[in-house]
Amino acid sequence: MPRMVPPGPEGPAILVEHLTKRFGNLVAVDDLSFEVRRGEIFGILGSNGAGKTTTLKVITGLLRPDGGRVLLGGIDVLRHPVEAKSGMGFLPEAPALYDLLSAREFLEMIGTLRGLDPGKLDRRIEELLGIMELGPFQHQNVGTFSRGMRQKLAFVSSILHEPDILILDEPLSGLDPRFGKMFKRWIRDHAESGRSVLMTTHVTSNAEELCDRVAVVDRGRVLVKGTVKEVLEAAKAASLEDAFVALVGGNGWQRLPSLQRTP
Repeated sequence: MPRMVPPGPEGPAILVEHLTKRFGNLVAVDDLSFEVRRGEIFGILGSNGAGKTTTLKVITGLLRPDGGRVLLGGIDVLRHPVEAKSGMGFLPEAPALYDLLSAREFLEMIGTLRGLDPGKLDRRIEELLGIMELGPFQHQNVGTFSRGMRQKLAFVSSILHEPDILILDEPLSGLDPRFGKMFKRWIRDHAESGRSVLMTTHVTSNAEELCDRVAVVDRGRVLVKGTVKEVLEAAKAASLEDAFVALVGGNGWQRLPSLQRTP
């Protein structure tokens, strides 16, 4: 079960205040505020289209907000993007990899851009590719990789520099159960070492298993945030899945016709 993590003495690892992002008339993120404490796993839980990925893109500096601010380790992402993102690792839901590079060339490029010492970089690549069972494929072009292999390589690239803040967008997507379990252990180990994790998911069981605190988001707004227990109490629900349905609403699933067995 997730453990309670008190706020760190140096302030939150991630601070999001009144964040707003519009695309024309669509308000994708609507006055969103939350914080991620040092040493905790914080989950943003929402349906497809709830604004989760847009929120992460603003936090990581890939999109410019229309209002509000984001601090990473106390540094404003908009004003000081290089400094703010230097201690951050990011795993997008659909990672953009370089298909014509080998896995090793890709990681060497990422590590060099991150300023890692060549000797340390070589050791980290060997270690992480070995753990992910990608060692035999390290000289193979990334374009030949399966979805699961690409996800593992992208995850390695996000933790290569041992970031203090790890931001993950649907990190367990495309993984088989064995590596899914490994990823969960790594995410937990990352937080237990004093670092912080912000992750999005629409799978309530993953949030319930991993997250110290969660924010349930719908249409770019936070409906409720707190520990899983606090969210269950707020929704008067027995499980996070039931709480999510109660909070987000929508009874379309109740109206689906039952499947009839063909005689």
